[in-house]
Amino acid sequence: MSQAPARGLTGALIVTLVLSIAPLSFAVQYARSYFRDRAGKSIEGQELAMRGVPWFKPEYKNVVRRLAQALPPDAGILIEPNALFDSNPGGRTRWFLYLSNDLYPHRVYVHGPKWASGTLVDYPEWIRLNLDELDTDGSGLADLGAILHREDAQRAATAALRERGVDWKLSYPISTRFRVKDLALSQWQTKGDSEGWVRIDLDAFLKSGEVRVL
Repeated sequence: MSQAPARGLTGALIVTLVLSIAPLSFAVQYARSYFRDRAGKSIEGQELAMRGVPWFKPEYKNVVRRLAQALPPDAGILIEPNALFDSNPGGRTRWFLYLSNDLYPHRVYVHGPKWASGTLVDYPEWIRLNLDELDTDGSGLADLGAILHREDAQRAATAALRERGVDWKLSYPISTRFRVKDLALSQWQTKGDSEGWVRIDLDAFLKSGEVRVL
């Protein structure tokens, strides 16, 4: 009976010690990271040192800057995935979120905004909606019922985009890497009785704003 308080006190001391060490360990790691990646460096230098952060990658920042300059000020642009390069996509593949933020004040749209939070729960469903239901990767679906459902979903998505005046589309593969050569830029064009998405030369558009059909 007399030993119980001692055991309780020992446990309390251990918990207190752990809770005291944990913040100190975090502070030491933060200090090391700060002096390694940020101390004495310009903003650009800090970003280059933090290569693990997706939106600091030089190629990504360069594309966003040039695309924002080339797009008309009032442009609406759809961001959608067109391939799955990573079999187990994680947080660093959520380029649609980074583009939505960094292309502001341009109007950025995605399919299935209900699932576009990028969380661990919603992200897989958002990928499935784009690649499977809307077939944005062009792989096609096997059974007739799925194909008919896909066509209805595509028509509804297109009508929603046309209603909002979205004339541009940037497609990208789901991957931790962001490379210009993997991107596809399209413009909605109308010629006579036909209309639809037309692939544009992305390099020419980023360099001079020239709309050159591929």
